[in-house]
Amino acid sequence: MASEEVVEKCIENYKYSFRNDILSEKVAFITGGGSGICFTIAEIFMRHGCHTVIAGRKLGRLQLSAETLSKATGLRCVPVQADVRKPQDVIAAIDKCLQEFGRLDIVINGAAGNFLCPLENMSFNAFKTVLEIDTMGTYNVSKVAFDKYFKDHGGVIINISATLHLRGNLLQAHVGVAKAGIGKALD
Repeated sequence: MASEEVVEKCIENYKYSFRNDILSEKVAFITGGGSGICFTIAEIFMRHGCHTVIAGRKLGRLQLSAETLSKATGLRCVPVQADVRKPQDVIAAIDKCLQEFGRLDIVINGAAGNFLCPLENMSFNAFKTVLEIDTMGTYNVSKVAFDKYFKDHGGVIINISATLHLRGNLLQAHVGVAKAGIGKALD
């Protein structure tokens, strides 16, 4: 783990909007769960009884986040290193989830790439990378979860996206294109 690694903080005085056991004994697989919005989604799910697997590329951050989440909620949070652009990583991560918990109820596709850059200055690789993480990553995780568990047992897939594809956005054309792909898959 790098010394500059930032650990997310849990909500200090959580107020329940729903029954605190509404997700009891459920299992969620959350990409991008080591930080940001998806860290907080993992926390809220866990506070409502859901065990979680958080997946991402930075194992050190995932381990710290899982420890923080488990300590705050008393539930299991399993960190799994996986790059959503790589189907074999996703297969191994979903297999780990099923090995640890024996089930999978919810997938949160939250892994994303984003940076500000005028389109005319963007490299081919930078544009491609955002599409691979956002659009292909969402597809890869959804397909593997469906093939390995949801096809026979059912489940829920939630894709975290943005509205950048609805209107032009000066420094985020690449993100808009990637989010349009996710949005179109949901039409």
